[in-house]
Amino acid sequence: MLLAGNGQHTAPRYPAYLMPRSISHEELLAAAEAAVARVGGRGVLGPVSKGAKVLILTADDQDAETMSVIEEALRDAGAVSVRVVTWSSLGLPTGEYSAAEGWRELSKERLDSVIASGERVEQDALKGLLEKDSDYTHIYAGDAGEGHYRLAVGESFRANWMYRKREDLLARYTNFPVHIQRLLERKLVNSFSRAAEVRITDPEGTDIGWNVTPEEARLWTQGSWIPWHIIGTTIEAVRFAQVRPAFGGSKIDSLRHFAPIAARHYPGINGVIAGTVNHTGFYPKMTVRVEEGRVASIEGGGEYGRRFREVVERFKKVQYPAYPAPGYHFLNDATIGSNPKTFRTIESLWSTAIPWIGGGNERYRAGVIHFGFGAEHDDPEFVKFGRENKAPVKHMAHLHAYFPTYEIKDRETGEWFKVIDRGRLTVLEDPAVRRLAALIADPDQLLAYDWVPAIPGINHPGDYGRDYAPDPAAWIRRDVAGD
Repeated sequence: MLLAGNGQHTAPRYPAYLMPRSISHEELLAAAEAAVARVGGRGVLGPVSKGAKVLILTADDQDAETMSVIEEALRDAGAVSVRVVTWSSLGLPTGEYSAAEGWRELSKERLDSVIASGERVEQDALKGLLEKDSDYTHIYAGDAGEGHYRLAVGESFRANWMYRKREDLLARYTNFPVHIQRLLERKLVNSFSRAAEVRITDPEGTDIGWNVTPEEARLWTQGSWIPWHIIGTTIEAVRFAQVRPAFGGSKIDSLRHFAPIAARHYPGINGVIAGTVNHTGFYPKMTVRVEEGRVASIEGGGEYGRRFREVVERFKKVQYPAYPAPGYHFLNDATIGSNPKTFRTIESLWSTAIPWIGGGNERYRAGVIHFGFGAEHDDPEFVKFGRENKAPVKHMAHLHAYFPTYEIKDRETGEWFKVIDRGRLTVLEDPAVRRLAALIADPDQLLAYDWVPAIPGINHPGDYGRDYAPDPAAWIRRDVAGD
């Protein structure tokens, strides 16, 4: 098998603690109190000040008991009101969806809603709610994009809502020590400052790279830190550094600063990206060839591949502001997950009320890379252009890589060093990270992955091309079930 030499971190595994025979209300409440007390990291609920007025946006399939214990904990912490609103009540789609339908990431409904909104659909819906009732001090919403929410509604937005199911409340990833998480992410981000070149490969077929100037490396380091979700493409982090106030940027007139870097950088992005998973679910293996930063061809992918090709063709002549060539089909991100305890969901994998996030949670696991495609910018002029030209201004298509090797060429020495080694985030072996972990528990256990997917021919017996690539959902059903 391709990854047998690194078996400690690549052997298939699933967190058994997620399936207890029974759990009492008291135990759930204790977990909820811990969630409310947490004051750092992604999806953080605390601190909750006395007199807080809480608004939670969630899906129609929100687990009632999980919400009940969290609401009780919020009130015990000082909240005077807790309002729960479903996305469907704000006009967003709901129903019963499955991660077996990965093609839905590019469904007509999703594409139409993104184009019609001009900005991010969920943030627009939340802004509409707040125009009618804005008396909230703590707002929790969405499964991702905390920075985008904060840009849209301000500092009353606290964090994404990450507690839709009981497994979310009981998960170790939401309780992973914040000080260790911040240290390993700081070290990861700092490594970008040394970059002259980047190369990403993985056993499913990905092989892509680009070069980096000193100024781009500086902006990359400045704009790449998002908890659990470290920006691994230079160009996206440059954009964030120029646009987001938290990174020292401003949306106003930011296109003028982005254009010269985009013109230099995009032509240097070349290679292939391959995979079978996106944020929505699974699909037959798809291979995307990238030339000068844009999609040049798409092979396979079944219905998802067909829809991706249609999107590329539909917008191939659109000249977006500040982008160096026509088309929507630019590479946007190669984001690196950084939490070692994140896992593939069990409770909502095959049945969820949210149409577009069935495979989303697993992308946060340390060492997983998710690639994204689509021209994107937060400058108001860019958003206005999208609305006027009925063109999307948010990336939508994704591919996940679970065993990537991500290498950086050091600008000073010319030597290559690994940021990720066959799916293992190398900073987890850093002496300072391990020393800090040892203050709490055995670092070998605390920094180990709780979940590693089994993929035939890669880290599990079988043939990748025969047993997995044509129909990954069928294999994953058996894998999740423990067959």
